[in-house]
Amino acid sequence: MTSRGSGSAMGFGPVCWAVCCLLSFQTSAQTKPSTGPTTEIAPVLRISPMLEERISDKERNQSPVFLEGQSITGRPDLDVVIEGNARLRRSGLSVKADRIEYDQTQDTLKAQGQVRISRDGNRFEGPQLELQADTFQGQFKAPTFVLSKGGHGQAQNIEFVDAKRVIIHNATYTTCTRLPGPSWLPDWVLKAARLSLDDEESEAQTQSMQLRFMDIPILAVPSLSFALTADRKSGFLTPTMGIDSVSGLEVATPYYLNIASNRDATVTTTVKSKRGVAVDTEFRYLEETYQGKSLINLMPSDALRNQARWGVSAQHNGSFDSGLNALGRVGLGLNLNRVSDDNYWRDFPRSGLSLTQRLLPSTGALSWTQEDVSMTAQVQRWQTLQDVASPITPPYDRTPQIVLRHTRWDVNGLDYATTAETTRFETNYSRIPGGTTAVLRNGQRSYVNSQVSMPVVSPWGFITPKVQLHATRYQIDTPLSDGRTSVNRVLPTFSLDTGVVLERDANVFGRAIRQTLEPRAFYLRTPYADQSMLPLYDTGATDFNLSTIYSANPYVGQDRVADNNLLTLGVTSRYLDANTGAELAKFGFAQRLRFDDQRVTLPSESLVAKGFSDMLVGAGVRWDDRWSLDSLVQFNNQTYRSERTTVGARYSPTPYRVLNMAYRMTRDQSEQIDVGWQWPLGDFRWSAAQENSLPSEPGQGLGPGRWYSVGRMNFSLKDNRMVDSIYGFEFDAGCWLGRVVFERLQSTVSTSTSRLLFQLEFVGLARIGSSPLKTLRDNIPRYQFLREDMVPPSRFLQYE
Repeated sequence: MTSRGSGSAMGFGPVCWAVCCLLSFQTSAQTKPSTGPTTEIAPVLRISPMLEERISDKERNQSPVFLEGQSITGRPDLDVVIEGNARLRRSGLSVKADRIEYDQTQDTLKAQGQVRISRDGNRFEGPQLELQADTFQGQFKAPTFVLSKGGHGQAQNIEFVDAKRVIIHNATYTTCTRLPGPSWLPDWVLKAARLSLDDEESEAQTQSMQLRFMDIPILAVPSLSFALTADRKSGFLTPTMGIDSVSGLEVATPYYLNIASNRDATVTTTVKSKRGVAVDTEFRYLEETYQGKSLINLMPSDALRNQARWGVSAQHNGSFDSGLNALGRVGLGLNLNRVSDDNYWRDFPRSGLSLTQRLLPSTGALSWTQEDVSMTAQVQRWQTLQDVASPITPPYDRTPQIVLRHTRWDVNGLDYATTAETTRFETNYSRIPGGTTAVLRNGQRSYVNSQVSMPVVSPWGFITPKVQLHATRYQIDTPLSDGRTSVNRVLPTFSLDTGVVLERDANVFGRAIRQTLEPRAFYLRTPYADQSMLPLYDTGATDFNLSTIYSANPYVGQDRVADNNLLTLGVTSRYLDANTGAELAKFGFAQRLRFDDQRVTLPSESLVAKGFSDMLVGAGVRWDDRWSLDSLVQFNNQTYRSERTTVGARYSPTPYRVLNMAYRMTRDQSEQIDVGWQWPLGDFRWSAAQENSLPSEPGQGLGPGRWYSVGRMNFSLKDNRMVDSIYGFEFDAGCWLGRVVFERLQSTVSTSTSRLLFQLEFVGLARIGSSPLKTLRDNIPRYQFLREDMVPPSRFLQYE
């Protein structure tokens, strides 16, 4: 078993920081009080090399030897015998025993009776030790040991090969805390006839290994290797197992290949009882100027569909300096997503984020930037996964798209921006189940959008007048209803955006705050031009919120430029912490007043009448780190009822306690309640007095012996059914963790897939089972792992 990840070493131990802080305090305390207006220089902390985390071999060999005991006899520069509470110390090494014989000529020592040796945070205890001090070679009879990583155990014999390598014979190892009493047995224990530890390679190798849990053998192998740290290492990862409602019992065996420090790969072979064997390969690379990854999923024979199934996803992004002033910086981006058939997204809902969608893009883009000018050329094609019950109209491919942008800021008080684009759009409607009544409009669209603005910004507010000209030309393969195959459209737009910022200091709930009042007015004028005959290549309606209500066009894309003669009025009030400037609360509302009807709409929309639009009211509160609230309500100006409501709240009083709640409603379309949580069972109430019971080390949960409930529920009130749901429990026993999670994902209106995930995590060793950790972190905001390595272990944790 190996682990994949990354690790780092601490530059200082906690003792070093304590000493530095103490010296700083003493320096400040001894400073002579000033008797006049003088300038004092505050003491400055300096890095001390006396307690470094890493000790060089040269420093070990040249460091002096310190001896201590009730009786010391010997010959100068030859040998010495220490008896009674004997102790020998040198840089990085401490030996205690009843009797120590030290040969100075050979730098060897023999220790007998309650021997205890401490080196680099590892501690060994036993009856007899023979050691070559400079090379750290020797034998330790019947010792017990405690490693800096927190594990401990005992052995028949320990052989110190050198400073980096140790061989433990007939070893037992566990991370469970030893309890008083001779009958204590750890919850889990690793037994091995031979256990080799290599600190230089951060690797452990076992022979005749057996893993016992609750005194029951759950794993036995003749040979096994695993990593001692989070450093990457090639080898088999822990097998995973789960139960899926579609695939049946799944057993996956991943193999991790550490190709180089910036390249790796993982090959996972999965046996699915109802479907067959699948092989998934992931390759990652990271260079100075580019990076990327690729994912290949392959199932040669799927019993569910009686065919071969495959999926490919690859991403590459990079840029480099061309070395030519005319070209500037050049960038290349690739994004490939393809699958074997239309049912792939339904049958493999967890094969990777990009491959679980029904619209799969594949894009290749080349870009360059030179000062104020940038250019992008790309080709984009879509694979549409069709469903007879819910067909999708395929989007248009871009074959190709070329975009040129030029921007100049603050030129004599003016800002200039120009965007020019030409794109060839193509698609095919023949694969839509049941046919389609949509008209195919393959063609070429070119446009130029230029704008100039004169922003005036000051502490009291801002005024920004802007003029924009949008010119578009269409060349369409299929003639329009009037017989034309080309259309030109030129539209100017004028806008005036202005706002005022007022401030006042106040005290709310005993807290010094600064409140702002920010009224804003935005006027927009665009004349009407009939665009109903133009194709819709890439245009859709934007989300109506407190940001887009101040935009010049209610549509994304270039196929519709709405006619507007309107004034948007709004006001925002913020509550800021007077000391830190952090935003504690925000309240705002905005509304449009149309002076004329908006006649340019999408085919699915109706004319937007003049008068007042729906009102938007929003609020966000983050008074402290424990809870937060965000909400947005869209009120209909005619019916006086909300057309859309979104309310989200989070309560997280301490680590490992979080409750997320959300309510989303769009009238006559959807209404959902979303709840997610991570909370210890039997602890539904929380008081500040419980703060003292929290572990002092981060990433260590709330302490052993606790059950946690985790989950997320997405319930549709409109359909009166659960959409997606996750339910689970976690148990923290201190040295091991148990997790059981049930996940149900809705594929279509009438179908869903479910799976059961269960996992045993032996802290400091391995995880066995099917890991639900990624599922929990992706679905529960602020979910925390019960065991997470926050700080690498230090040799000073067991310093003697």
